Amino acid sequence: MKVALINEGTYPYAAGGVSTWCDQLVRGLNDVTWALLSITAGDAPPPATPLPSNVDVLLPVPVWGAARPARYAAERAAARMCRGMLGDTPAHLAVFAEGLRELAFVAASGRWWLPGAGRRGLPRPRRLPATNGHRPPTARIGRHPLAGVPLADILLDAWAGSPALPPLTLRDADDAAVLLEQATRPLAALPSDVDLCHANAGGLSALVALGARWRDGIPFALTEHGVYLRERYFSTTGLAPGVKAALLRFHRALTRLAYTEAALIAPVSEFNRRWELRHGADPSRVVVIPNGVDPQRFPLLTGEPEQPTIAWVGRIDPLKDLETLIRAFGYVRAWLPTARLHLAGPVPAGNEAYAETCRRLANDLGVAAAVTFAGPVASSREAFAAGHVAALSSVSEGMPYTVIEAMMCGRATVSTDVGGVADTVGDAGVVVPPRDPVALAHACLRLLTEHDLRADLARRGRERALAQFTLDRCVSAYRAHYRAVAGRRRLPAEVD
Repeated sequence: MKVALINEGTYPYAAGGVSTWCDQLVRGLNDVTWALLSITAGDAPPPATPLPSNVDVLLPVPVWGAARPARYAAERAAARMCRGMLGDTPAHLAVFAEGLRELAFVAASGRWWLPGAGRRGLPRPRRLPATNGHRPPTARIGRHPLAGVPLADILLDAWAGSPALPPLTLRDADDAAVLLEQATRPLAALPSDVDLCHANAGGLSALVALGARWRDGIPFALTEHGVYLRERYFSTTGLAPGVKAALLRFHRALTRLAYTEAALIAPVSEFNRRWELRHGADPSRVVVIPNGVDPQRFPLLTGEPEQPTIAWVGRIDPLKDLETLIRAFGYVRAWLPTARLHLAGPVPAGNEAYAETCRRLANDLGVAAAVTFAGPVASSREAFAAGHVAALSSVSEGMPYTVIEAMMCGRATVSTDVGGVADTVGDAGVVVPPRDPVALAHACLRLLTEHDLRADLARRGRERALAQFTLDRCVSAYRAHYRAVAGRRRLPAEVD
């Protein structure tokens, strides 16, 4: 079986989180041949992790940079896309789908192979398409469908028919047009010669899968780790109201369309499932497949550090809300002067200012000497070993690996009630409201000072992880569903 795995800015160019899931899936299903399509901001960096031999092609799909102009037919399609995304009815969604579908065919006109795709940073894959033309490549880049289209004018015309929206100035229309043109570029990624596509988010990755379904009848599966649409509300802060409304309307329509057309929707938690059903997903196509970890990589931790310590693992990012955790630690430190906070994880490019804000906050609260910024670690188990309690303070999550890994290691967890966290920990961990440093502090302090409670939650957490969240269970579920989805391929003329 050949599968195109589509992601947005993660595997194989970043480590941790969704990239971990992708790597586990690719390596776990070693009888599958993979084409990896990764949507990137610009030029792709070298892969952050070596790829296994069953990877056929690695194709970066940039959304920034110069665009190759599309044909004039794209203007008509753009008008339908804009009119459809601004409305709220099923009829509007049908118009949006019609516009995107036309753009998908515009993108496929004048196809060409992206030189070097699949070879950068890799040994030559066994099944890499030959350059002599005897065998078509598994994935190519076509035209950018909205390049050269007067999208700002088209958007203004569509906006005039939607009086309930906030005002859209000429400047706003220009800014929104740039962002929408970039957002539609993944339609130019052309997977072919595969049995199914697997998009690991309901956003830009789904555009690639939708285009493949419309053009070639390739069915697709959709996994949601976090709720992509929900996270757009966090990522569009600071934009002008009109620009924000345009982007959110586009992503809302795209999310609903992806839910409508996916052969399988595989959320990682019941929280995600409820969100998908609320936005129109067919319940018969939704199957919860939780993330899983390898128990052999996270054996039981038997010792604890001398000083009472809260451990945290993740990337330094505003969505992780380290400020709330540091404020909570300030309260813990006031009640338990020997307490320490151990923060382990990288600072992604662009988040340097946020990391500095966190350091400054610790200093302002007078706890900087008790806070360790440990940087990246080879394994989260190493960070959990440095603490008595594993904390998660995020404002948005899907089903975080760090919580499962902490449970598997036998560390009691305190987590914010976001995404699928509560579904994951069940009665084997403490869950508190997000952005509430006092509640987080009370929970951490109780576990740091009550040994029997901490030990009981640690034991129950490991039992729950072994019973429900192993890697074998996750990979086996995808293997079975892949076989079912791949059998649904139809000719393009038969696609609705």
